[in-house]
Amino acid sequence: MYEAVTTNIMVKNVKKTIAFYEEKLGFQKVLSVPESGDVLNFAILVKDKISIMLQEQHNLIAEYPALNTEEIKPTFTLFITVSDVAALYEELKDKVTLAKELHKTFYGKDEFAVFDNNGNILTISC
Repeated sequence: MYEAVTTNIMVKNVKKTIAFYEEKLGFQKVLSVPESGDVLNFAILVKDKISIMLQEQHNLIAEYPALNTEEIKPTFTLFITVSDVAALYEELKDKVTLAKELHKTFYGKDEFAVFDNNGNILTISC
Protein backbone atom coordinates (compact mmCIF):
# COMPACT_ATOMS: atom_id res chain seq x y z
CA MET A 1 0.00 0.00 0.00
CA TYR A 2 2.02 3.00 1.24
CA GLU A 3 5.28 3.37 -0.65
CA ALA A 4 6.76 6.81 0.03
CA VAL A 5 6.15 10.26 1.45
CA THR A 6 7.59 13.45 0.01
CA THR A 7 7.27 16.79 1.73
CA ASN A 8 5.72 19.65 -0.22
CA ILE A 9 6.77 22.86 1.53
CA MET A 10 4.85 26.12 1.08
CA VAL A 11 7.37 28.90 0.40
CA LYS A 12 7.21 32.60 -0.44
CA ASN A 13 9.79 32.36 -3.22
CA VAL A 14 10.60 29.04 -4.90
CA LYS A 15 13.67 30.40 -6.70
CA LYS A 16 15.27 31.75 -3.48
CA THR A 17 14.46 28.53 -1.64
CA ILE A 18 16.07 26.46 -4.40
CA ALA A 19 19.19 28.62 -4.03
CA PHE A 20 19.30 27.98 -0.26
CA TYR A 21 18.94 24.22 -0.58
CA GLU A 22 21.45 24.01 -3.46
CA GLU A 23 24.10 26.38 -2.10
CA LYS A 24 23.90 25.53 1.61
CA LEU A 25 22.79 21.89 1.68
CA GLY A 26 23.94 20.50 -1.67
CA PHE A 27 20.53 19.60 -3.10
CA GLN A 28 19.93 19.64 -6.87
CA LYS A 29 16.84 20.89 -8.69
CA VAL A 30 15.48 18.16 -10.95
CA LEU A 31 12.28 19.90 -12.04
CA SER A 32 10.60 23.28 -11.84
CA VAL A 33 7.37 24.77 -13.18
CA PRO A 34 7.92 26.73 -15.24
CA GLU A 35 11.33 25.33 -16.15
CA SER A 36 12.97 28.77 -15.88
CA GLY A 37 12.19 32.42 -15.23
CA ASP A 38 11.97 34.84 -12.34
CA VAL A 39 8.82 33.37 -10.79
CA LEU A 40 8.62 29.63 -10.24
CA ASN A 41 5.47 27.95 -8.92
CA PHE A 42 6.89 24.55 -8.04
CA ALA A 43 10.14 22.60 -7.85
CA ILE A 44 11.50 19.21 -6.87
CA LEU A 45 14.92 18.98 -5.24
CA VAL A 46 16.92 15.83 -4.55
CA LYS A 47 20.02 14.81 -2.65
CA ASP A 48 21.01 11.19 -2.31
CA LYS A 49 17.76 9.36 -1.37
CA ILE A 50 15.83 12.48 -0.29
CA SER A 51 13.25 14.38 -2.37
CA ILE A 52 11.66 17.68 -1.34
CA MET A 53 8.96 19.54 -3.21
CA LEU A 54 8.59 23.34 -2.96
CA GLN A 55 5.43 25.19 -3.93
CA GLU A 56 4.89 28.95 -4.05
CA GLN A 57 2.47 30.18 -1.37
CA HIS A 58 -0.29 31.63 -3.57
CA ASN A 59 -0.10 28.73 -5.99
CA LEU A 60 -0.52 26.18 -3.18
CA ILE A 61 -3.35 28.18 -1.57
CA ALA A 62 -5.17 28.23 -4.93
CA GLU A 63 -4.99 24.43 -4.82
CA TYR A 64 -5.89 24.16 -1.11
CA PRO A 65 -7.77 27.29 0.05
CA ALA A 66 -7.80 26.01 3.66
CA LEU A 67 -4.07 26.85 3.83
CA ASN A 68 -4.74 30.58 3.44
CA THR A 69 -3.07 32.58 6.24
CA GLU A 70 -1.45 36.00 6.27
CA GLU A 71 1.98 34.65 7.12
CA ILE A 72 3.63 31.28 6.55
CA LYS A 73 4.39 29.87 9.98
CA PRO A 74 6.22 26.55 10.06
CA THR A 75 4.24 23.86 11.83
CA PHE A 76 6.56 20.93 11.26
CA THR A 77 10.20 19.91 11.28
CA LEU A 78 11.95 17.77 8.73
CA PHE A 79 13.96 14.90 10.23
CA ILE A 80 16.84 13.97 7.94
CA THR A 81 18.99 10.90 8.63
CA VAL A 82 22.60 11.01 7.41
CA SER A 83 25.54 8.65 7.64
CA ASP A 84 28.01 11.10 9.27
CA VAL A 85 26.29 13.80 11.30
CA ALA A 86 29.52 15.20 12.81
CA ALA A 87 31.13 15.78 9.41
CA LEU A 88 27.99 17.42 8.04
CA TYR A 89 27.73 19.62 11.13
CA GLU A 90 31.31 20.84 10.58
CA GLU A 91 30.53 21.49 6.90
CA LEU A 92 27.31 23.45 7.57
CA LYS A 93 27.72 25.21 10.94
CA ASP A 94 29.20 28.40 9.47
CA LYS A 95 26.99 28.42 6.33
CA VAL A 96 23.53 28.26 7.92
CA THR A 97 21.65 29.50 10.97
CA LEU A 98 21.67 26.79 13.60
CA ALA A 99 18.45 26.02 15.45
CA LYS A 100 20.33 23.62 17.74
CA GLU A 101 24.02 22.77 18.12
CA LEU A 102 25.28 19.21 17.66
CA HIS A 103 24.22 17.25 20.73
CA LYS A 104 23.29 13.80 22.03
CA THR A 105 19.52 13.41 22.37
CA PHE A 106 17.64 11.73 25.20
CA TYR A 107 17.02 8.83 22.80
CA GLY A 108 20.74 8.37 22.10
CA LYS A 109 21.11 9.99 18.67
CA ASP A 110 23.67 12.61 17.68
CA GLU A 111 21.89 15.45 15.92
CA PHE A 112 21.73 19.17 15.18
CA ALA A 113 19.14 21.40 13.58
CA VAL A 114 19.23 24.28 11.11
CA PHE A 115 16.74 26.84 9.83
CA ASP A 116 16.14 27.02 6.09
CA ASN A 117 15.54 30.40 4.45
CA ASN A 118 11.79 30.15 5.21
CA GLY A 119 12.19 29.45 8.94
CA ASN A 120 11.58 25.71 8.67
CA ILE A 121 13.64 23.56 11.03
CA LEU A 122 15.65 20.72 9.52
CA THR A 123 16.83 18.26 12.17
CA ILE A 124 19.83 16.26 10.97
CA SER A 125 20.59 13.03 12.76
CA CYS A 126 22.77 9.95 12.62
